[in-house]
Amino acid sequence: MHEPDGSEHGLAGQAVLGPEVVPQVSFSFVGSRRLFSEVVLRTIETEFAGVRATRCPDLATCSLVFASHGQPGHPPLRLLIVDERQAADLVLFVKRRDALTREVNLAIAVREDSGASELMARWGVLLSAAGVSILPMNLHLNAWIQVIRLLDCGGRYLPTCVYDGGRRGDPGMPAPPGNVVALHQAEPAAPEAGPDCAATAGAVARLTPREREVLTLVAAGRPNKVIANELSVSAHTVKLHIHRIMAKLGVSNRTEAAICFHHRDG
Repeated sequence: MHEPDGSEHGLAGQAVLGPEVVPQVSFSFVGSRRLFSEVVLRTIETEFAGVRATRCPDLATCSLVFASHGQPGHPPLRLLIVDERQAADLVLFVKRRDALTREVNLAIAVREDSGASELMARWGVLLSAAGVSILPMNLHLNAWIQVIRLLDCGGRYLPTCVYDGGRRGDPGMPAPPGNVVALHQAEPAAPEAGPDCAATAGAVARLTPREREVLTLVAAGRPNKVIANELSVSAHTVKLHIHRIMAKLGVSNRTEAAICFHHRDG
């Protein structure tokens, strides 16, 4: 999920859930559309049932939006992920115990290992005390999703690069505490770049009309039962369609299939 070097991918705005899926909570990403693209938001809503993924340009805007959370049409905020470029602002919010950061799970998204190390070197004590995680955006898709699941459950995650200094004898980089998950990063990849969408764009076009209908609904975050109801088929038939779609696209799960669908036009 590294920030792309070229033009921005994905559409602007908030990802849209189908009318049958009622969001119960929200995950908010604070930062640019280049880092937290439409594909990132749709990936979250596809993988996490009942979650609305939103993006705010900065914490000040997010704080205003947060004021309406919990009211009808505004599910409560449960996870807040902030671009490393706005880490200083997050630190200020944490220091003053702002309502926005007081009762939600917090993480700072970093592009490279060096960003994680710099954050801990500068604010390590405060971030540890506040339970702020560091989310690498260059993890493989499946690993990235599992880290998000950990954060959503209230766990804390720090990449092992943060503690490499401690292993070399740097007193500023201690060994990870027992309540922190610290895993080696996988080979760089991203929800934006997980499957080889360029190679599968033609395969999407070659799907049968029914398979394209199913994939469109999968990409919109619909669960199998909802897809079955919409297409007037059984859930088992939907499952078979999805297996065939994944085989034709050369992907390993429905999320990667959805990403290829969203990237089919480049």
